[in-house]
Amino acid sequence: MKARVEADLRTLYQHAEGFHFSEAAIRALHQRVGRALEAGAQTDDLEAGYRAALRKYFASFDTQTRAQLRDVDRRLAELAQAQLNFNAERNVAVKRLENIGTMLALLDEATA
Repeated sequence: MKARVEADLRTLYQHAEGFHFSEAAIRALHQRVGRALEAGAQTDDLEAGYRAALRKYFASFDTQTRAQLRDVDRRLAELAQAQLNFNAERNVAVKRLENIGTMLALLDEATA
């Protein structure tokens, strides 16, 4: 059973290596886990503490990132609506120019 715990802890540690921890406490704990894994001196308490710290750290980022995604999606929807409105406005202006061109051509013919 101990080998499985080590493999799970090692997997967590290796995956966490891809992140930059901005908080000193989690960064120090991560380094401590790395040293313990190298020395083969990890404990159940160390793993439990590391798992809890990682869960807390990433849960807050999960919440923050989901809120950011909702905000970006909302702004993209607003942008899409604005683009649709601008296209409609442009089409009205193009049609108006066509009608004005026709009227000016008719006026030119009438005075020629």
